[in-house]
Amino acid sequence: MRSMTITYEWRGDFDNAAVNALHAEAFGHVQGKIDWQTRVQRHSLGWVCARSDDRLVGFVNVAWDGGVHAFVLEDTSYG
Repeated sequence: MRSMTITYEWRGDFDNAAVNALHAEAFGHVQGKIDWQTRVQRHSLGWVCARSDDRLVGFVNVAWDGGVHAFVLEDTSYG
């Protein structure tokens, strides 16, 4: 068994296609064409990208009300 190192980055750069593929795999549906970058810029306090060797393997969206409340909206990961 190969050891896997996961790195995490708050507000990390990501590609819409990579998040769409990750979401489809995690939730068992056909890959969509959601513009995640625009969505998180508008509605999120931040997000966390998890990577293994440069491959996106996890994505968490922290939605925000613009005030004092934030919550995890998406928790998407492979495997």
